[in-house]
Amino acid sequence: MIEIVFGESACGSLKIAQTYGKGKYRGSAVSIFMRHEDGSVPSSDEMKKAQLQAQEQERIAWENAIPLGGKSSDVYCFDMALSVGDISDNGIGEQRKNIFKKMLSVCFVEDLDYQVEEKIQKIKTTLTSVIERYVAGEEIRIWYSYNPDELCGMYWLMKQLQPLNCQTTIYLVKLPTWEYGKENTMTSKIAWGEVSPGEWGNYITLQEKANPVFLSACTMKWNQLQNENAPLRAMLNGKLQSVSEDIYDSFILREIAEQPEQFKMAIVIGNVLGKYQLGISDVWISNRIDKMLEDGVLEIIQDAPKGETNYRRILRKRMK
Repeated sequence: MIEIVFGESACGSLKIAQTYGKGKYRGSAVSIFMRHEDGSVPSSDEMKKAQLQAQEQERIAWENAIPLGGKSSDVYCFDMALSVGDISDNGIGEQRKNIFKKMLSVCFVEDLDYQVEEKIQKIKTTLTSVIERYVAGEEIRIWYSYNPDELCGMYWLMKQLQPLNCQTTIYLVKLPTWEYGKENTMTSKIAWGEVSPGEWGNYITLQEKANPVFLSACTMKWNQLQNENAPLRAMLNGKLQSVSEDIYDSFILREIAEQPEQFKMAIVIGNVLGKYQLGISDVWISNRIDKMLEDGVLEIIQDAPKGETNYRRILRKRMK
């Protein structure tokens, strides 16, 4: 079975999930990070207690897990950020390369051109391998959600597979919008990257066989999005739509309004990601804040230390 995901975090987690829970639990290294709300450092006893709790949770997760089986070489990732930027190119070319450069430049990656070119070549190699195995008769399982990048990724992949006219079965597993837990709790995950290794096996019952007409429908939708070629694609009323690049600005401005006159850029980015679960990346939020700086809505009071991400900036409001 070929496993397809659309994010590096999901890829790593799924590979672990293939054998997670198999055999007797032998323990593992567990790291914890703690800090009190007032900013004070927890005592050694508090740290030890929290670590023991984390280790117990890990043991329970292992014993309750359903191993997926398969090999790590069966897992393929198309981490292409297709909800962002120009998608008019049918291949994997200059448009994606430019988007990757813009995204990675936020993190001050060394040898940026080399890293981007390596990422592009990896995606091309991945696509070639998936197509070869698919044509040879190996079944595919696609893990997707309503996260814009994952949904765009699935539509794009279906367009690559649809012209092959293969009879090979494709299975789909959609991440549920809501999940119910113990003690009358409910959770909502926005992408497969949030799923821990011990949880993947629980979703196999949601697997559905894709009808050939589904491939055609996905291809048509991707063609439509390509023709519109908007700066951004987002979920609106349960549908993936082409939208303007400022669609999320109101959420960013709302969090900026909650800050004092001078504030850390990282806090705003973290709050937008945590509160609203919009399915967008920290890089996109950073880019929109950069636009606000260009427009004079904000100004930089203290730049990030040399060689570190722009998120370390301290900004000041200039809004009327």
